Parts: sequence; structure tokens; C-alpha cells
Amino acid sequence: MADIVESLPQRVTDSEVRAPITLGRAPSQHPNHAMRVPGRPEQARTLRAHLTAVVPHSVADTALTLASELFNNAVTHTRSGDEGGEVVVAVNRLRGRIQVKVVDQGPRDRSGSSPHLRPLDPGREGGLGLRLVDAEASRWGTFHDGDRTTVWFELDLPRAQA
Repeated sequence: MADIVESLPQRVTDSEVRAPITLGRAPSQHPNHAMRVPGRPEQARTLRAHLTAVVPHSVADTALTLASELFNNAVTHTRSGDEGGEVVVAVNRLRGRIQVKVVDQGPRDRSGSSPHLRPLDPGREGGLGLRLVDAEASRWGTFHDGDRTTVWFELDLPRAQA
């Protein structure tokens, strides 16, 4: 029973993690949702189910695909995928756009690199997740805060929803 409870997503109340990444002044109020998910590959399905409830329908397919890619990258390449690791995913609804942040527990190796686009190599397995984010997101980026790494993306909403 304890394993089942431990594998369920948990709501995150840390205001720094939940806050949007903004250039300039942050909005005084922003509807947001953040959850902490165990860093295991099978949790991607749970993550998508929870995001479906908070992401606007018009951008849901793209948002879920990109969030899944970033979650899988975190589980594969960072300490979040180690035993007991976690990934935090936050969704912020801003004027005319949504922002999704995926926060991992940092690289397994202290000399690990920051998430970045790799040169396209058809012979290499993987390496296409950030290319997909780059192609589909309106904006995206990364930043480091202590041991944590955040990869974020934004999707512009259709004018009728903005």
C-alpha cells in the first residue's frame, strides 16, 4: 500500500517552483498548477492524465507531448531518474499563453551538461526530444537553480482564448 501512495503525484506548494518564468514584471496573479511526480518512466502516463485537466484544450496535444518529452529526458539524464528521484512539473496560465516548467534534481555527474540541442545524427538513438520542443514551442529555455535544472516551454494560445 505504501508503494502505491508513494507513486502518486503530489501537489507542490513551493511558490518559487510554481511561479512563471518571466522577463520583466511577473503578473500579480497567475492560475497555476504544479505537481511532484516520482522519477520513473511509467509516471509519464500519470503526468499526462493530470496535465489534461489543467492545460487548455486548444494546445493540449502539443503541451502533453512536449511535457512528456521533457519528463522522459529528466528521468533518463538526471538524478530525478535515480532511486527516490522526483520531477516537478508546473503549468502557468499567462496572458495569451501557457508555460510548462519541468524541474529535475540536476545531472547525475557534476560535470554534466545543460540540456541543449544536439547536432542531428540519424544513426544515434534519441536526441530528438529537445528538437521537438524547439520546433513546436513558441519559446523555450533552461536555467539552473542550485542543484535543480528547469527546462521550460511556452505555447501561445489562439487569439480567442488569449
